[in-house]
Amino acid sequence: MRIKLFTKSAFKQALQCPASLYYYYDNEHYANQNNVDSFLQALADGGNQAGDLAKVYYDVKADADLADVRGYDQSVASTTELFKRDVVNIAEAAFRWENCFVRADIIEKKGNLINLIEVKAKSWNPAEDSFMQKRGKDKVNSDILEYVYDVAFQKYVIQNALGPLFKVKAFLMLADKTAIADYDGINQLFQLVKVDEHHNKVVRKPGAKRLREYAHILKPVDVDEVVDRIIAGQTGEQEALMHCSFQEFVKKMAKEYVGHTKMDSPLGKKCFKCPFYSNEDTPGMLDGKKECWKKLANFSEEDFSRPLIQDLWGQYIDRDIMIKEGKYFLQDLCRNDFKETSSTKPGLTHIDRKLIQIGLATGKVDLLADYSQNIHDGIYLDVPGLKAEMTNWRYPLHMIDFETTAVALPFYKGMRPYEQVAFQFSHHIIEADGSIRHEGQFLNTAKHYFPNFDFLRELKAELCKDNGTIFRYATHENTILRSIRRQLISSDEADKQELIAFIDSITHPTGNEKEGIPGPRDMVDLLDIVLQYYYHPSMKGSNSIKAVLPAILNSSKAIQKKYREPIYGDTIPSKNFKNGITKAWIETNPDGTVKNPYELLDSVATFLGVRDEELEKFDATYVQDGEQIANGGAALAAYTKLQFTNESETKALAEALLRYCELDTMSMVFIWEYFHEMTGV
Repeated sequence: MRIKLFTKSAFKQALQCPASLYYYYDNEHYANQNNVDSFLQALADGGNQAGDLAKVYYDVKADADLADVRGYDQSVASTTELFKRDVVNIAEAAFRWENCFVRADIIEKKGNLINLIEVKAKSWNPAEDSFMQKRGKDKVNSDILEYVYDVAFQKYVIQNALGPLFKVKAFLMLADKTAIADYDGINQLFQLVKVDEHHNKVVRKPGAKRLREYAHILKPVDVDEVVDRIIAGQTGEQEALMHCSFQEFVKKMAKEYVGHTKMDSPLGKKCFKCPFYSNEDTPGMLDGKKECWKKLANFSEEDFSRPLIQDLWGQYIDRDIMIKEGKYFLQDLCRNDFKETSSTKPGLTHIDRKLIQIGLATGKVDLLADYSQNIHDGIYLDVPGLKAEMTNWRYPLHMIDFETTAVALPFYKGMRPYEQVAFQFSHHIIEADGSIRHEGQFLNTAKHYFPNFDFLRELKAELCKDNGTIFRYATHENTILRSIRRQLISSDEADKQELIAFIDSITHPTGNEKEGIPGPRDMVDLLDIVLQYYYHPSMKGSNSIKAVLPAILNSSKAIQKKYREPIYGDTIPSKNFKNGITKAWIETNPDGTVKNPYELLDSVATFLGVRDEELEKFDATYVQDGEQIANGGAALAAYTKLQFTNESETKALAEALLRYCELDTMSMVFIWEYFHEMTGV
């Protein structure tokens, strides 16, 4: 095993968990799930594309771009040679000090002044956002801490490597939320391509250099003062630094890392997300996660298959405290471990749901005493409560699902970084007699075409034919429609008032919106219905539709019998299964359980050059206007792919996407069918 220096990525790993450095170093023997496929995450965070755009903004010349220079010594030597110039902008400049090594995104050298620019595809509002917490001003804001500490480590190493004759000043280059793109198709000028399983690169298209003449959507933010405070030990993140000063932490971690010494770190909720575990994708690799739990919590091999607190559903729980108290398993918990909160919603409270999960998983019947009347065959279903809810629904019922994306580099002129693009929807209808049809869909495959308003017009045309109840699953659709509403307000669309009125009629205000009331057809959240009235042990701590769907299908013999036949696309009309192409949604595994219907579709993942399991794990989350928005991996990756593919590839990918989104709303239909079967409503 070759000697490794303490790099930026190793420093970041040390901040997350010092004990994991040992596993991170020895990637030949220890599994690291973060290394399985980096393409999707790179596509999601936009860092590669933002980094290449920064090179354009700083006019980095070809001979000063060291991205392809490999090895510690060679990259440092190349940087030293470029530093002989009085003025030069360098990409991927390399510096070594003692056993620390960094490569800077951009170095702007002006004589003895060195501007260090670390490029991050993170959104930033220069008028509103702050690096330091408003309360407890000695601490860096948690949502920016990782980035500020990254550039602090770089400045610390570079300043020591260059010596006192140079002045190093630190900047973070961020996506300016207030900037509006005045060039159409910025994102498409920087195509991310997959080199191999672990490496990606950006192919810069002709014309990208012109972006220096247009509005800059990435802006350098001066972080030098806060970085100096971090280096001097004047901020309050000592717990993350193992109660050391910043400089002590760096020296200690660098020594332990380069020496490949195994350290202990206290167990915490972070350990549940540890990526250093082995599975079928990493055969023969060692499992660092298990090693830590066996040593620090005295776990046996059998303990890993017991229901753990990591699987516990919901908010209002502090897993760190539970772990400190030695409560690792659901078996260890009782009602007193949860704080009471007020709720105006009918059905289960968050504590009720947790107790049901614990009771069904562990057999602690005392926890189930208050809920036993609604538990049958190991499944919780509140039929009276669900029935009362369903009597308020108006037929025909409308099931809708959106696919959207938000990226750092805007697809279209007039958009801000991370502004939402709504490019696809699916729509199923259920009539009062129980008949079902796939009513409609929308998918934009055109390049350089902002789809949001036509997306909305198509949706309005389909939903305004009647006054039936509209359903979504989770908050995504409401949030997206309110985002489009804000886009409409600043637009010149001739029908914008009509479209705004439509949005107001089926949504409620969210996030930073201070005015407004729920519309008369405000969408019903099917997730809320599940949370209030239904729980299946197979869902564990997840209520995503991907977890609820298999539970529903395995609970209902009637649904299994109905959809084992290829009636979908025949007696149940479909926009994508037609002209003699029909679908049976029910197939069984060797153990008799129902296969996930998504496995029965042509995989979107194959069109993206990744594996299905990676696409399922991948998700991208953004905070926009005070709302957290989760974009599915398939949607984000596929729409980006559509912007670059040729016509034949576009057609095949579009067909896969249409069927995938159709199944999303059909999954909602399956949930309704089960509830209808159990309640008769």
